[in-house]
Amino acid sequence: MYPMKLKAATKDYVWGGIKLKEFYAKSSLSDIIAESWEVSCHPDGPSVIENGQYEGITLAEVLDANPRYKGVNSEKFPFFPILVKLIDAKTNLSVQVHPDDEYALRNEGQFGKTEMWYIVEREEGAGVYCGFKKPVTKEQLRKALEDGTITDLLNFVAVEKGDCLFIPSGTVHAICGGCVICEIQQNSSLTYRLYDYGRLDKNGKPRQLHIDKAVEVTDTSKVVTPNSETKQLGNGVTRLAECKYFTTDKVVVNGEHVFSVDDDSFLTATCVDGAGEFLYNGKRYAVNTGDTYFLPAGIGEVKAEGDMELITARV
Repeated sequence: MYPMKLKAATKDYVWGGIKLKEFYAKSSLSDIIAESWEVSCHPDGPSVIENGQYEGITLAEVLDANPRYKGVNSEKFPFFPILVKLIDAKTNLSVQVHPDDEYALRNEGQFGKTEMWYIVEREEGAGVYCGFKKPVTKEQLRKALEDGTITDLLNFVAVEKGDCLFIPSGTVHAICGGCVICEIQQNSSLTYRLYDYGRLDKNGKPRQLHIDKAVEVTDTSKVVTPNSETKQLGNGVTRLAECKYFTTDKVVVNGEHVFSVDDDSFLTATCVDGAGEFLYNGKRYAVNTGDTYFLPAGIGEVKAEGDMELITARV
């Protein structure tokens, strides 16, 4: 048992940019990296251990062989519960929504998605669409989709570095161009697109929309405000969001910080700024901007030293 550095799976979606490659040390055959799946047991993009005993093995394989590494709290889920991503939106993502578990299991045979966004950096004037300016009806939503005025209904939120938005399933949303985001989400890739600005895919065809299902699952009364879930816990720790799927914190290390990881849950730590080291069992593990580590449940105390900002997640 030791701090496991993870190599992310990367995605080159049409809206992606070059920041994850240039500034966050992500590797890819493509010049464009839209997403890096930092902590992933999802078959569409598993992360791989980069160091130590399990080097070259996927995180999913390690956890299958050592289920205690997930922790007691993960036993209530039939799958590894979270997916952690870094996202570079050079241009707008589609306007989309995710169903809740009940709808997704009944109609898709998989789980839904609740997620959290932490704004790592943003260009001047950048923001996100999140919920509506005011409550609307399903009929108003469908008409706006038909005539291409959906963005007139959406709540645009100008964001700042360090902002956090908690996005429950059923909330219409879109990351807009100029944002780099750390996303903690349910381990699901289920997305319904409502609108994609008439954009074409790599093959010159319109990207698929899922309007009927999207309208059905959308909470048309939902308005989301930044930082509504955040709490200052002291000692450089800010609670960003907490739900039955994940608890996520921002930990500012200015000198040192000790993580205590018990049998209840694993802890993931993604460095979004600065650099330092993890110290465990007499060994040092380098941490640089863009690095993500998986700390197994029951590992005990792991000391972080340096000057860095970490986004952590656990169950």
